[in-house]
Amino acid sequence: MLVLTGTSGNLGSRVLDTLLRQKLIPPSQLIISTSNPSKVPPAAKEAGIEIREGDFTSPDSLSSSFKGADALFLVSYPSPSVDRWLHHKAAIDTAKAAGVKTIIYSSLMFGGKTGMDSIAGVQQAHIKTIEYLTKTGLQYVIVREGIYAESWWLYAGFQPQTFKKGDTSEITFVIPNDGPVSWVTWDDLGEATAKILQNYEGYLGQTLNLTGPRATSISDVAKIVEKCTGRKVKVNIVGRQEAERYHKENKSVPESGFWVIESWAGWHDGIANGETATVDPLIEDILGRAPRGIEEVADSLFTPR
Repeated sequence: MLVLTGTSGNLGSRVLDTLLRQKLIPPSQLIISTSNPSKVPPAAKEAGIEIREGDFTSPDSLSSSFKGADALFLVSYPSPSVDRWLHHKAAIDTAKAAGVKTIIYSSLMFGGKTGMDSIAGVQQAHIKTIEYLTKTGLQYVIVREGIYAESWWLYAGFQPQTFKKGDTSEITFVIPNDGPVSWVTWDDLGEATAKILQNYEGYLGQTLNLTGPRATSISDVAKIVEKCTGRKVKVNIVGRQEAERYHKENKSVPESGFWVIESWAGWHDGIANGETATVDPLIEDILGRAPRGIEEVADSLFTPR
């Protein structure tokens, strides 16, 4: 039995969809652990997958949702805060106590080729989790998910996620730093991760890098946006302190979320340091086709609506 977490998220929902659509694992061998059963995709319910309530912030609830499983797909807790690793630790401890033998953990493609040496705050919880997991005696697989092409707007300085048709005004990216990013789509990551879950025993003890086909800087993304929108895009690379000041003054996120701006600014230090530049052929081997980078999905991302 395999327990899935994060099935209502951008990655986990696509993993689940692939498992069902491609019939990779029988529904009778799957369990969904979720803090909100009402958000489980209808297809999972129709397939007869057992749905159990389990909340990362409540280890007692996880204990019952992990019971009887052989393996756990542990999708990282949705927060850029380093404190989220404590939720991961609780989930790992609970899984071990419940008799789970293997944990497949979703990490992130910051930190260069290994993911274990990063100056970006967003990677620190992953590093702590992996260090802990590898010392538990459990079998494990680390799946490093590539940087989402669909999240370009966040990396580019809290841009609108879609562009309005008829708007001809100049677009400005205000960012702390820049560097190469191997962007990859949610769909490709979801499908590749599902296929890893299907054969996870063949990957035990390994760290798997799932990346896009090339590395493209945020400044180069700006050129693609110009081409798709017909609008001028200006990129202001202003350093970490000035970028934080700008986005706080302009309330790029609500004031209660200013800590997000501070975390976000640190991502760009990692990007400039080459942490997100790794391009690995593994995902193409798993999918049997080339993954899509930001160039391949530019029309759907940037075409004005």
